[in-house]
Amino acid sequence: MKGNNDFKYMIQDVSHIYFGKELSYAEMMELEDVPFKFKAIIGSYISKDIELTNKMIEHLYQIKPEEFSYRIYEQLKLQVRLFYKEESKGLFGKQKDKWVHKTCNMKDFLQNYKEMAKKGEATIEDISISKLALMTISI
Repeated sequence: MKGNNDFKYMIQDVSHIYFGKELSYAEMMELEDVPFKFKAIIGSYISKDIELTNKMIEHLYQIKPEEFSYRIYEQLKLQVRLFYKEESKGLFGKQKDKWVHKTCNMKDFLQNYKEMAKKGEATIEDISISKLALMTISI
């Protein structure tokens, strides 16, 4: 099997829309479940900053605060869910590894975790946007 489809998904709960880390913008545009308003935002604004064949996570790796898509994602309250291994001392001073699961906003991700994710020290689970923020944004 060529490629990994395990991380190409879009799911929703009451308050958020979650996108798998391997999903490209072009694939989002083809999915029926992706809200029309988000597709319109991708087609009208995000496509000006990056090619639609790129993945959302690739876009986050190279997004700059002066770009319009950065401000759009701030308005949509984009969050990145990730995990990484951290060393800690056990009860008797023994070193042991623990897994830290973290959900952070875009600004926090870009400042603190982007380089870890690029190096493979952190693994991104998915990216989410707020449904309420999507509902209130006007296009």
